Amino acid sequence: MNEKGVSNNKQMRSVSDRLDSAMGWSGERKDASGARGFIHGVYHGGVGVGKYVWGNSEGAHAEWNRAGEQFSKSKNVGRSPPRSNKNN
Repeated sequence: MNEKGVSNNKQMRSVSDRLDSAMGWSGERKDASGARGFIHGVYHGGVGVGKYVWGNSEGAHAEWNRAGEQFSKSKNVGRSPPRSNKNN
């Protein structure tokens, strides 16, 4: 909670990478997915609250700015692109 910038926790990065892989979010699909933007926005917003509670206002504002960036991706997209069927 002491990071002054945006969180890049290795354990959470691993969870994010696995989610991206499971959902087929790679390349342009990452930016095209409204669901991904929403999930990441919630994460960064929550981390921002945690940093604020611990007295790290600089880090909190960095997280909230990133949350806003992520949420803006979800506003501009109606639906996530369909996943390819990996069984074919």
